[in-house]
Amino acid sequence: MSTADLLEAWREATRAAELAERLAGIALGAAEDAERNAMASEEIAEMAERAAEAAQHAAETARKAAQKARDVATASRDSKLRDADRDVVDARAAATRAGELYHKAEANARSRHEPPS
Repeated sequence: MSTADLLEAWREATRAAELAERLAGIALGAAEDAERNAMASEEIAEMAERAAEAAQHAAETARKAAQKARDVATASRDSKLRDADRDVVDARAAATRAGELYHKAEANARSRHEPPS
């Protein structure tokens, strides 16, 4: 082998080493990007899981609130119906009593103003 051949072989080996170094740098950068992406994806997955848990908790709270509102409305309606029924009975009794008092007063007024027969 001549010196020129050795020089050419050395240059090719140097170029191959530089190329290998650049490729290694690119591979390292890609690996670092992949690691960052994996970490970001894991963080996003954790946030999504927490959001799902919060949504489930909110749904449970909403169901409980709806049931409580339903129970209160039913109790209120039942109470108001009982009160209304009692008011109707009381009003009818008062009307009956007022009618009786009116007829009694009318009879008393007639007996005072009618001439004796």
